[in-house]
Amino acid sequence: MLFVLNKLKTIWITGGSSGIGFATAEKFLNEGWNVVISSKNKENLDKAKKKLENISNKSKVYSIKCDISNREEVIDTVKKITSEISSIDIGLLNAAAYSPNKTQEFDIKNYEVLIDVNLKGTLYCIEALKNEMQKNKNGNIAIVSSPVGYRGLPTAGAYGMTKAGLINIAESLFFDFKKFGIKIKVINPGFIKSKSTDLNTFPMPFKKSAKFAAEKIYLGLVKTNKFEIIFPTFFLMILKFGRILPYTLYFYLITRITGL
Repeated sequence: MLFVLNKLKTIWITGGSSGIGFATAEKFLNEGWNVVISSKNKENLDKAKKKLENISNKSKVYSIKCDISNREEVIDTVKKITSEISSIDIGLLNAAAYSPNKTQEFDIKNYEVLIDVNLKGTLYCIEALKNEMQKNKNGNIAIVSSPVGYRGLPTAGAYGMTKAGLINIAESLFFDFKKFGIKIKVINPGFIKSKSTDLNTFPMPFKKSAKFAAEKIYLGLVKTNKFEIIFPTFFLMILKFGRILPYTLYFYLITRITGL
């Protein structure tokens, strides 16, 4: 049962039991924030909470099992946080499914799973946060996407489609949520050491640690007003440049680089 009420700022992190989510939870706890982590895997969530509990005496960590692909669970989670802990200052929507299509086969089931979690799940979180944050006309929603969403890449059809959708959603809601006093940000990390990137078999240039990502996310969310948070900067600027290339040149370069 959650029952502690206080005035410290609170961040809710989906997918907070491992990887970027866990490292970011650790960073915000060290900075004196109350942190609520959620994940659909209760065992992993409990382990993560135990690791985080000894970090700070001033701030507190809470864990709530939540499968973001289940709309009712998301709604109940946000209501539980706001009624039993505090209002949510930042919602960090980090949870995602990842399934690299190494065979390049078109598998509709793979698309459906990633749509349910990465797109629909994130939308459920946005809906629940918006309904709570607009009451106080204050709050920040940060959507973790990926530079894979910048342009289409081999073997990344399903994952890239969902991440491209999240970037577009963030850009649109940046305008739409102003009237509610809610700020929207999008986070596009490069390659970060995690269970997801461990599935990749291709070279991953400029790969960084989850701790590195957490530092950049904290600075981007708390210390700046930038809409897009990117890291590592040099690598992401190269990928951004690829967005303006004409298709003929883009397809040629990607074919040469990947050997496909």
